[in-house]
Amino acid sequence: MSTNMCSDILLLMLVPKDRIASITYLAHDQVEVLMPGADAGVAINHGSAEEVVAQHPDLILASPWSASAMRRLAGKVRAPLIEIEAANSFDDIRRITRQVGRAVGEPGRAEVLIAEMDAKLALLDRDRPTRPIEVAAWSSGDTVPGAGTLTDEIIRRAGAVNLARRMPDASYSTFGVEELLAARPDAIMRGEDRYDGPALRDAVSEHPAIRKAYAGRRISYPASLYACGLPQSADAALQLRAALAKVPQGGVRW
Repeated sequence: MSTNMCSDILLLMLVPKDRIASITYLAHDQVEVLMPGADAGVAINHGSAEEVVAQHPDLILASPWSASAMRRLAGKVRAPLIEIEAANSFDDIRRITRQVGRAVGEPGRAEVLIAEMDAKLALLDRDRPTRPIEVAAWSSGDTVPGAGTLTDEIIRRAGAVNLARRMPDASYSTFGVEELLAARPDAIMRGEDRYDGPALRDAVSEHPAIRKAYAGRRISYPASLYACGLPQSADAALQLRAALAKVPQGGVRW
């Protein structure tokens, strides 16, 4: 039983459906982006005590934020609980994938996923772009990830430079439309929960000044591959590399 969206996706990659008691109700949209149909027929949960007792799982995967409450429930059904931390690097992804692989009895499958990820990263490292492009992972401006985040690592492995590293707070910064335009990154990255359109919270990125200044310079990306540490996060770096190659040369003009 998985009670965290990130472990939901990893669990679906590691074990067959008939071994999964349930995944969270949050998983479906992300699974449709990454592995369409992979969750078909799998029960969902909302992390409630009633669901834990009714499903009586042999193992519970939880985030550190939900672990304390979930641990009490796990004790009632006598199921071990594994805390899955957030990943901020590809090293973290390797560690977490191995952790979950061992917990569910699929260490070999975990190593296959890691090997596939590492092959993609090696491909990126062999063919570094000669033209450095500065990007901002900016949608609403509320949180712009900088150094020490998985987003920053994906940007770096894609061969780009993360604007947020210029900010006073290296990990997470905030800035609005005016600040973004003044900073003049070469491109803007906009996270989407699904590929069929941005979320309402990203409406500010449709500001007329942004649309004008960054026409042909706005890159959409699957938010789950940047928020969750998954082997497919290497695919995110490959996708970003390909998108950056299409960014017009020369600085932003308006």
